[in-house]
Amino acid sequence: MYDDREKAVIRWAESLTENTARDDDNAFLELKKYFNEQDIVELTLFTCLFNAWNRLQDGFQNDLEPPEGRIEWTPDWQESS
Repeated sequence: MYDDREKAVIRWAESLTENTARDDDNAFLELKKYFNEQDIVELTLFTCLFNAWNRLQDGFQNDLEPPEGRIEWTPDWQESS
């Protein structure tokens, strides 16, 4: 389902999420096959920010809103005039 590049990103995100990235040299080496240093920094930051957001929501015991309660967003280019 996923190509090797996508699998490398998923493995890296899982490693960061599980706090095992420091010891997972293979995950980092696999990532370096497909991404430059700036890309890796951005992927790492993005993953860490989402993990922090999830922990914040868990700390406040916030539930996800049910699908029927979500606000739908439609890009301007899709709106009919």
